[in-house]
Amino acid sequence: MSSDNRAPKKRLSSSSSTASLSSLAKEKTNHDEESGGQRKLKLFESPLAHERATAPVPEKPEPSISISGPMGVGSHSRHSSIGNIYDQRDDDEDVPSKGNSDAIMRDTPEFRRYEEATNIELFYDLFFVANLTTFTDVHEINGPEALKAYAGFFCILWFLWCQVSLFDVRFVTDSILERLGKACQFGVMIGLAVVGPNFDATNQDTATFRSLALILMFSRIILGLQYLTVLWAVWNYKNSKLPLALAATSSFVAAFVYFGTFFGFTRSNPTSKAFIVWYITAIAETIVSVSLSAKWEVLSFRSTHLVQRMSLLTLIILGEGIIGIAKSISTVVANETTWTAPLTLTTLAAVVIIYFIYMIYFDWLNRNKFGSVREEIWAFLHFPFHLALIVLVEAVAQFIVWRKVVEVLRSVNKKYIAALVNFTGTTSLQLAQSLTNVTNEAFTEHAPKLTRTYEDAQRQIYNIGNATFNSTAQMMDITTLFSVLQDSIFGNFGIEPKKSKTVDTVPDPLEERKENLEILKLIYIYFFIAAGLTLILMNILNFISLQQKTRGDRLRIVVNGVVGIILASLASLANTDTGFEFAQSAWVLPTGAITFVSVMALNFTKLL
Repeated sequence: MSSDNRAPKKRLSSSSSTASLSSLAKEKTNHDEESGGQRKLKLFESPLAHERATAPVPEKPEPSISISGPMGVGSHSRHSSIGNIYDQRDDDEDVPSKGNSDAIMRDTPEFRRYEEATNIELFYDLFFVANLTTFTDVHEINGPEALKAYAGFFCILWFLWCQVSLFDVRFVTDSILERLGKACQFGVMIGLAVVGPNFDATNQDTATFRSLALILMFSRIILGLQYLTVLWAVWNYKNSKLPLALAATSSFVAAFVYFGTFFGFTRSNPTSKAFIVWYITAIAETIVSVSLSAKWEVLSFRSTHLVQRMSLLTLIILGEGIIGIAKSISTVVANETTWTAPLTLTTLAAVVIIYFIYMIYFDWLNRNKFGSVREEIWAFLHFPFHLALIVLVEAVAQFIVWRKVVEVLRSVNKKYIAALVNFTGTTSLQLAQSLTNVTNEAFTEHAPKLTRTYEDAQRQIYNIGNATFNSTAQMMDITTLFSVLQDSIFGNFGIEPKKSKTVDTVPDPLEERKENLEILKLIYIYFFIAAGLTLILMNILNFISLQQKTRGDRLRIVVNGVVGIILASLASLANTDTGFEFAQSAWVLPTGAITFVSVMALNFTKLL
């Protein structure tokens, strides 16, 4: 009686026992390699957590009829035994068969998952950082076209990083083939660094854009081949071939489309719109990737470190902001040794903005799993978030330089105005001598980098001395002299207005001054728009990641959204006299800093 009441032992099929033994053998091998101090690098390493070299051997069929007694009923299949009065189970009860677990494993393979980014992924991120830093250095945002070019190249770089990361978080391994694939992806990043400095959609260099089309094509071919290696690893798993084949096909189709754009760039059409296809294709790739992962478990992002990868990229972009602030400080120090209170306030506000964005983002980051689908939506919403963030940190860095430029210009202008107001002479030569003294003093404090600046200044002073005293022509020459000096100061601080398309003509001083001030207006506009969008998108990411939202959480989310909208709406003041005066003041960055500090404080208050 006691022997019949014992729990039945789990029976292993020949296939499942073979898989278990293979897994144990593999674990022992890995342990032996690790204990030896250095693992052996293989040509190909499967991303699977449990190997299955061949299709499982069919199980030996059970007898068609077996005799069951009152004891041990649970050890026999309900449908293969004669019914008895002692079995109280309902006829409709779903009794799992002993081969079900093996069947599930055969349908969906189990991949290795990593809680943190691997070394090879972090090393790949270094190439992203290098590209972003280099492109930022060579592309000054001095007009709407430059801003579009900056955002456009960042989109290309981000989607390339995203596609590679989506593969890595699910299937990354360490083998010779994988390292070769990564080496090719590193080469793609180097290629982007080569073509990046000449990326200008409004005045396209044919060789640059054709090369970029081939680089993007090559990157997707490599990615498609990497998916095929995973397909080969799961070849003996049921229902796993089609999704991986579709993922590989998606990359190959994208490569074909990128190659097709190669022929859209010609010397006869330097403003071709073929590059727009790149962005459409990148977005389509992302949509396909999300759709495939939602439909098939083999491509799912469940239990991956996708959230960590996106948060690491956020840190990288914030780090780019810190680098930008440091470079701006170096630019200021190289041209001016005095630090005023407004400049100090602006610099501190820049650091506060970066720091509080970091705190808000990671305080709102849900470190628990919040659902595979929601994690994917959360991850891909990082594209607009990162785009807004990179533009924001760039504006923050530029405002430090602009704060000092405004101070220097006001100081120099006061000296010229004082010279004109206090001038008591009655001849043009006396006026020219007075302005020469002021100009020499300004050049002593802010030496021009170009010899042409000295020549232009001397020419204008000569014209002033030979013009009719107090005539309209003389006033225009004085205005031109101001413009020459102003242009020199802008150049010293690395600010260059958009060059005129007119060749061999003297620029209109008033027009040149307007172009210089338009740069400040542009930075003011995209600073507040980017700051507002950054806050709004962080708020949306927080909303998606929260599994259970209290009344206070919902109210905070609404308030944060309203604050973000108000912050972005300040950009509309740029075209007003009040807004333009505000843009030249020292309160632009402090306004943004106060906003982010207030949002941070709001999230720790118990009033909501």
